[in-house]
Amino acid sequence: MKHFEIPSYDLIKYERGMGNGITNPLLMKTTDDYYVVKFVGNEHGTRILINEFVCYKLAKLLDIPIPDAALIDIDITKLNQFPELKGLGVETGLHFGSRLAPKAQPSIQPPLLNLVTNKDDIPSIILFDQIIYNNDRTENKGNLLIDIKTKRLLAIDHSHTFKLGALWNEIELKKIHEDDLCLVKDFHGHNYKVLLKFVNGFNPFNKILQKIKGISQDDIDWCFEQLPLQWELNKSDEHALKSFLWYRIENIDKFLSLLKEQCHDWKGGDIFEF
Repeated sequence: MKHFEIPSYDLIKYERGMGNGITNPLLMKTTDDYYVVKFVGNEHGTRILINEFVCYKLAKLLDIPIPDAALIDIDITKLNQFPELKGLGVETGLHFGSRLAPKAQPSIQPPLLNLVTNKDDIPSIILFDQIIYNNDRTENKGNLLIDIKTKRLLAIDHSHTFKLGALWNEIELKKIHEDDLCLVKDFHGHNYKVLLKFVNGFNPFNKILQKIKGISQDDIDWCFEQLPLQWELNKSDEHALKSFLWYRIENIDKFLSLLKEQCHDWKGGDIFEF
């Protein structure tokens, strides 16, 4: 996918809290559409917005099915207009929003999952999780959606990625580098247990591997472009996260070997040289 600019939209109306997820996202009507917004001022800090932003752009490069994202601008006038936002700690400035899928269903149990039209994206989502070290997807029942209208499976909620969620920094990422590469924890947890039966036949990861072949370090740099200064990512941490992602992409063959051991319906293929 070609590089693009993430659009920015203004808040029109605060609707409500979404009532799911530890990051307490908020539903907002904007000048474009309705967005689920993770906001500056949340109790976990701006790292979760950075995580969402970087993972969104990388997901788009790898053709992972994910709702469109935007930066949501909230000025002091809107903050005063909706005092409940102040009570939640929302600050003025730019926040991370994912377009609401109004007909979405968080349950991925059969038979609903059998109806989705993009089952071939399931192996891609699983391999993507290994790249971004997303321990949250295996068990969390809220970060995969089925859009009933389009009959597509969507990957959402990448706030707690890079193994450490909101707690990563240059030092901690280097510690992860020193460990042997491994799959995400609880690999056979609730969600993956359902998804793994779709990792089958020959070359199930071919779709995402074709995208990975075209990834460059310039693409990783692009994933950090447009990050709002207000989110306070310093240069050393930014460089460390870029290196973290590039290292994992360069070693995708090792992840495939590890996946092969756990995906018992995978018949063969997907030998990969980066």
